[in-house]
Amino acid sequence: MQRDWAALALDKGDTINAKTMAGQANTTAIRLGMSTLAQQAASMLDEITSKAPLPTYDGLSERELDVLRLIAEGCSNREIGERLFISQHTAANHVRSILQKTGCANRAEAAAYAVHRQLVRPASHS
Repeated sequence: MQRDWAALALDKGDTINAKTMAGQANTTAIRLGMSTLAQQAASMLDEITSKAPLPTYDGLSERELDVLRLIAEGCSNREIGERLFISQHTAANHVRSILQKTGCANRAEAAAYAVHRQLVRPASHS
């Protein structure tokens, strides 16, 4: 029954409840020795987990997030290009896009944006 409720929640796009119910169905089936149902629930749980959306940050792409992390480390466009194996010009385009998407006025604000959203760890002063 829990697996059916999980399937219904998943069909409605409610991945949070679907994941919870599929996990409960798996646990219950294992406790009761129902290996087929446990396998079905585990498979559903894997499906739900693989479909879970990744957090987004103002529409930044994965590559822009990589660039933003390097900005927060204090890298120049040249250093970003070297680290990511892209041209300095491409790095500058990514920086421009990041500033536009995040509403940051400069690299320092972008670095603070990254730290605030826990995309990087703040520098420790030893």
